[in-house]
Amino acid sequence: MFYEKNTSGKHMICDFKEIANIELLNDCFSLKNMLFDICEKHNFQVLNIVSHNFEPIGCSILILLSESHISIHTFPEKLYLAFDIYTCREYSNNDCYNEIYDNIKKLLQASNESECKIIDRYF
Repeated sequence: MFYEKNTSGKHMICDFKEIANIELLNDCFSLKNMLFDICEKHNFQVLNIVSHNFEPIGCSILILLSESHISIHTFPEKLYLAFDIYTCREYSNNDCYNEIYDNIKKLLQASNESECKIIDRYF
């Protein structure tokens, strides 16, 4: 029997490397604002947010969306930030996610060694 695949959205997973804006990696407040700006611009509905500042450095942020989630984990000692966003919206292309990636990369001043994968998720 043939089953048609139904998309459950897109999932973008990014590794931002060799970050020059190292101060931002320890600034949970500014990173949260960056995520809220993304949510506002793309009309993502924020349900809850959890964040933690690690000692001596680093932070993690998780935003629960009605559409799914966004997360950040920073590793200042490695000049690295892990980012992912998963939304259950149907997009005809990856433009929304590519724009988010480009804006974060620019803000972080991350190197061209940074990587991003966009995965179509299915039921």
